[in-house]
Amino acid sequence: DGIIVHNCYAVLQESDRREMSIPVMERFLTDCAEVGVRGISLVSDGESTMSPAFAYTVRRGAELGMSMANGTNGYLMNTAMAEAVLPYLTYIRINYNGGTVESNARIMGVTPEFSQRVLDNVKTMVAIKERDHLSVTIGLQQVLMPQYGNEILPLAQLALALGVDYLVIKHCSDDEHGSLGVD
Repeated sequence: DGIIVHNCYAVLQESDRREMSIPVMERFLTDCAEVGVRGISLVSDGESTMSPAFAYTVRRGAELGMSMANGTNGYLMNTAMAEAVLPYLTYIRINYNGGTVESNARIMGVTPEFSQRVLDNVKTMVAIKERDHLSVTIGLQQVLMPQYGNEILPLAQLALALGVDYLVIKHCSDDEHGSLGVD
């Protein structure tokens, strides 16, 4: 709460917030399975790991035969959460926009402690994947704004050092009014 990320398109389309409870998610997931949905990716428009139903949703969706995925800022993906969801995920993508703790903190508008915790959580996820021989793909994503192009190479080096499976560089999207100031 209170974190404003100046390159996040979700802030341009925020809707009324509703709690995604376990009963709501159970109905949603069973409906999805009934109609043949093959995969669900919990990404964007809010931090899904904040929902009390997150771990349940990932596990239950996988139990129902769906490929489950997540895009996250990685802050809440501590050891307990990682152990609960990694066995059931096809992929997890962590948004990290700088090549160092300090640059990520500046770009994301968070504290260096926040950025460091995300890196520590990524290291934990990679270790759990290796320890348990999981098939989950763990990646990093940079939402690139033109003024942060100098972060690409340091971030690529960081991704290699962390042992993640990939790094994707995604151009920052803007709305038709240019609200984020991105060409």
